[in-house]
Amino acid sequence: MHQMNISQQRAVDFKDGTMLLLAGPGSGKTSVLTHRIKALMDSGVRDSDILVITFTKAAALEMQERFMHLLAPKSANVSFGTFHAIFYSILRHHRAYRKVAPIKDKEKINMIKRALEISSLTDECADHDDLLRALGLISSCKNNGNDPSVFTQDMFDVQDFERLFNAYDGLLHDFGMIDFDDMINECLKLLKKDREFCFFWQKKFKYILIDEFQDISASQYELVKILAYPENNIFAVGDDDQSIYGFRGANISLMHRLLEEIPGAVRNELDINYRSVKKIVEAAGLVISENKDRFEKNITAYRCDETGRVTITSCIGKERENEEVVKIIKHKLEAGIPPDEIAILTRTNRVGGEYAALILSEGIACSFTDPHIPFSSEHIKDLRAYMAVASGDNKRANFLRIVNRPVRYIKRDSMPYEYVQKEELLRYYAKDPYMVRRINELFSNIKRLKTMSPYLGLKFICNAMGYDRYVKENVSADKYNEYLSEKESFGALIKKAGSYRDMEEMLYVVREKAIENSSRKGEEYGIKIMTYHGSKGLEFDTVILPDVNENKTPSKAAHTPAEIDEERRMFYVAMTRAKNSLNMLYRTDENLKPSRFIDKIIKK
Repeated sequence: MHQMNISQQRAVDFKDGTMLLLAGPGSGKTSVLTHRIKALMDSGVRDSDILVITFTKAAALEMQERFMHLLAPKSANVSFGTFHAIFYSILRHHRAYRKVAPIKDKEKINMIKRALEISSLTDECADHDDLLRALGLISSCKNNGNDPSVFTQDMFDVQDFERLFNAYDGLLHDFGMIDFDDMINECLKLLKKDREFCFFWQKKFKYILIDEFQDISASQYELVKILAYPENNIFAVGDDDQSIYGFRGANISLMHRLLEEIPGAVRNELDINYRSVKKIVEAAGLVISENKDRFEKNITAYRCDETGRVTITSCIGKERENEEVVKIIKHKLEAGIPPDEIAILTRTNRVGGEYAALILSEGIACSFTDPHIPFSSEHIKDLRAYMAVASGDNKRANFLRIVNRPVRYIKRDSMPYEYVQKEELLRYYAKDPYMVRRINELFSNIKRLKTMSPYLGLKFICNAMGYDRYVKENVSADKYNEYLSEKESFGALIKKAGSYRDMEEMLYVVREKAIENSSRKGEEYGIKIMTYHGSKGLEFDTVILPDVNENKTPSKAAHTPAEIDEERRMFYVAMTRAKNSLNMLYRTDENLKPSRFIDKIIKK
């Protein structure tokens, strides 16, 4: 690490009492935390008296590794762990909780799917992003101690959410499991109820250091205060401008409460960004300055060289935007930038999957480890089934997907065999002139489809054959807009395919590579593709932010000032991942407008 600046050294040397350390992006907070632990030990504090809490297992392991490297060749018995690991460990030390088992992430996804089925709400969660959002709402409700019957959210009706919450909680109980939020709440109840047990843990940890304090929930905050009492040796490191987990219960007002509620608490700031060049730091500062409910800061760049770039590109159409993204990547690769130093950051997993498909179709390796496989929605499966039939694949499975989308009143019983023939359908409905007309019309359209390229065929299916109208009549307005967006990306991808066979081969390669990538955690190579949320804590030479448009960033689901502020913080996090090159793209076709978040940068 470079020689410490005054603010960093002040934080390292701080010993007794409470400090809130506001640490901006790239400000060296991990080095400050590890050096502070060593400074505490050098001052006579026992290593076993120190507790370091992070929000992710990876962060805990990285910090422990860096601390041990700093201490080498000596070792130390400092406790490092996530909120959930630490408080689960505390729970397990009590006789009443020794048999409780935590639920794993994969099990949570299966559990919420089952809870949605029980609650008859499966249609409300069409993809992986929706599942994560539903879990986030349940988490937020638990973290803030809310009654699900009065919990405010905009994804479900109040009664539907209460039914889903109870179904999910009931499944956890039936399988003898506990989720992360229950760990916190049960631990809080236990420490309040069992005074002797509480006193034991208060004596065990004399100094508590917390990373990413802006992500703390009300329940976690109360737990920290209880554990730190009566000495109140709390060293809380965070950045309110990077608080992006409001949907899970994170509350930046708790940073203010820490200063207000603990006598003698002080505030310090790490306001030098050592990661990003000056232009990126200034652009990000213009964006986040629009948020009013925040600690005032003056973040400056350590790297004042003029080599870095911030570009904003206006694109007419999705195809043009895709071309620009690929152009940026190829230019960077030709300039010698390693592939894993280039990142495409998107607002959602679904959109990330679409860009993974684009990059893979260009023959460029990419790493997209989110579980969303590109173009896996039911609507795209319908469109591909139409195209499969047009290419001559008359399997019954394909026809079952398309014959009543839009509705044509063709019965499943009319297609009893593995392959479907027009003549057999006409024989089945020979005495029904209306159905004969419908069947003839369907096969006439399929015949026309056979003469078209995949791209023109897509337009014909959606417009002339009425598939767009069918979707619009059967889903909510938001889901319809998501469908249109995915269809547009699908169209841009298949435009270069000369035939339906070419298209399927291309999609097969793209999807197989995406599935392979999703199972290769820790071995990723190539262009990094992830969500704004997923990029937090990471850094790249080059960052590409596509789709910087209103209703995408910020999301059209964000309505209140608080929701808009959090969307802006997410965008700020994405921007500040870039070290040398930040590239933002927006579209101007179809009445699309650039995001309000970049207004100041465009006007500057």
